[in-house]
Amino acid sequence: MRDSTTLPKLMILPTDSLLLHEDIDPRRVQKLSRRILEGGILKNPPIVAPVPHTELYVVLDGANRTSAFVHAGIPHIVAQVVDYNESGVTVDTWYHVVSGLDMAQFEQGLTSVDDLQLEACTLEEARRALASREAIAYIVCESGVRKVVAPEGGNLGARRLLRDIVGAYRGRADIYRASNDIWEIQKPYYPDITALLIFPTLRPDDIIEAALSRHKIPSGVTRHIIPARALNINFPVGILMSSWPLEEKRQWLHDWLMERMAANAIRFYAESTFSFNE
Repeated sequence: MRDSTTLPKLMILPTDSLLLHEDIDPRRVQKLSRRILEGGILKNPPIVAPVPHTELYVVLDGANRTSAFVHAGIPHIVAQVVDYNESGVTVDTWYHVVSGLDMAQFEQGLTSVDDLQLEACTLEEARRALASREAIAYIVCESGVRKVVAPEGGNLGARRLLRDIVGAYRGRADIYRASNDIWEIQKPYYPDITALLIFPTLRPDDIIEAALSRHKIPSGVTRHIIPARALNINFPVGILMSSWPLEEKRQWLHDWLMERMAANAIRFYAESTFSFNE
């Protein structure tokens, strides 16, 4: 391993010890499950963090992958374990570009959401309201900006309302991830853009609370920045499916990692990259 930092912490964990903090896409889970069973490898391990004072872990990235293992009846999974207290581990947010949906249909979907209160405002006012948590989101359209007023019920009510808002267009529109709220920047890339949905930046406590609750965060919103992320491990699923005791599987993983290191097969890339084939 050349020019490396500390090797990522890979562990074999029971799939029933992993908690999801966000919704999943059942259709994608089924496809992933078939692909994993047919291909026989786990390419990229999910990222998890321990839930304090328990033996459980919250899945920070890889909810569909984890659910695919559960769907396939595989009792264990290789995960990369990180801690929110580690340097560089941060929570960020993806925004939704809603595209390909008629504006009238988009507005009709919003009217079906219970307890939704929208207020017209400027972009700067919306940003301030979101930062102060007076709003739980805001919507940017060609005609202007509206903030989503925080509902009663605290975090639980906010998560429920966010899920209902996303549910109003999910499955009816194309959804793309974005990292800025500027209509003029997004429009050239998405000519059929209907709206931008801007979500709040969550805190680690929000993530863990959602994982322990039945009300999850909509998928495609949370974005975890993980330094030294483990990719392309191509771990054999047969080991994870076997009836071996957990400790025996963990020893196999340790020996396998040592073999990979001895073969100089692990590389650390310090530079930032753009992937054009995700």
